[in-house]
Amino acid sequence: MALEATAVLEIGTSTVRVMVGEVRDDNVVSVIGIGETESRGIRKGEIINRDDAIKCVRAAIKAAEENRRKSIHSVLLVTSGGQAQAKKSTGIHKLVDPADNQLSEVDEHDVAEVVEVARKVSLSENRIKLHTLQQYFQVDDMVNVTNPIGMAGEELRVDMITIHGKRSAVDNFRKIVDDAPIVCNDAVFSGLCSAMAVVSDEQKKAGVLVVDIGGGTTDFTLYHDGFIQAAGSFAVGGNHITNDISVGLQIPLGQAELVKKKDGSALTNLMERDHNISIPAASQGFSGKMVRAVTLNTIINCRMEEIFQLVKDQIDLQCPNVPLSAGVLLTGGGSFLNGARDLGQKVFNVPCTHGKPYDVHGLSSSKDGPLYACHVGAIRYAASLNKPVEKRSFGRKLLTIFWGSSHD
Repeated sequence: MALEATAVLEIGTSTVRVMVGEVRDDNVVSVIGIGETESRGIRKGEIINRDDAIKCVRAAIKAAEENRRKSIHSVLLVTSGGQAQAKKSTGIHKLVDPADNQLSEVDEHDVAEVVEVARKVSLSENRIKLHTLQQYFQVDDMVNVTNPIGMAGEELRVDMITIHGKRSAVDNFRKIVDDAPIVCNDAVFSGLCSAMAVVSDEQKKAGVLVVDIGGGTTDFTLYHDGFIQAAGSFAVGGNHITNDISVGLQIPLGQAELVKKKDGSALTNLMERDHNISIPAASQGFSGKMVRAVTLNTIINCRMEEIFQLVKDQIDLQCPNVPLSAGVLLTGGGSFLNGARDLGQKVFNVPCTHGKPYDVHGLSSSKDGPLYACHVGAIRYAASLNKPVEKRSFGRKLLTIFWGSSHD
């Protein structure tokens, strides 16, 4: 029997999208409804017009309800806002009195104690915790321990990564949902959700970077040795490329978006020096124009390279020299831009491919996978927290600790 269906809401800069799905007994995500509408009132992942944003949320929810043929009463809010950051912390717990010449076995109380210490991360008042992600334990000089229960030692340590966001941005999105009106169950980091949809256990161990390029923001999540090592976001995305084209070529935004998708590329090719592109007329008074392909692609290349370089710089800062043996996976609407994968491979110097959600049923086509990665991952996230258990075991406690909560 599948777990109860989850409705996921993403209020993006380009699109407001709702996906309803459930995780079946075979762990396959079954998509049973999608609703989306053009986003208004959002810029760079933040709200600039509440009324417009509320209308868009209502429209997307209504479309999903019609698609599903059932009402939606609550949603899981996927958020980024280009303000997410990661902070590492370490919890230390003494198992014995230093004066005692003896060892002590680690029990559940010791684990709970050290985890609680590691979770106490000091954040400024304008930041809010989204997730607390556990890494390895260490018992004295024994490192990379996954379960220390029963091991003997003098000191127990655990490393944590706290993903936190801009409090005002998260709260404002919550209020938009409340005013829709609909219940907001929780807020989750979109970068983590995208990774949960496309990354396998083998890739997590080998080292893999997931880059989710949206309209106004770009999120990234880095795995290595089975755990998240770095994460964050920037308020730069596909809409910035469109704006650059509009300004650089002096054409309307609508035509800039069209030419970006149809003829644009993230790679420049000097062989295109003599190749021209015809931009059609628009109803706003634009009479059409001919531009050089190399000019268009140079504009796109500059912004896309900046996006990848921003991610690379943060990765190098947070955890330098971490190998990416499984390469880079691109998700989000911006991943479909021609040449994006090749440019990513050039910047990161590792193979770069589209990150496609695995074990998913119900998407219109497999090529749409990268676009819906964060929504599929959010459904998996909700299911991981809501699995029925007869007794709250120690393993269940660790699971709760691992995923954390936005209410901390």
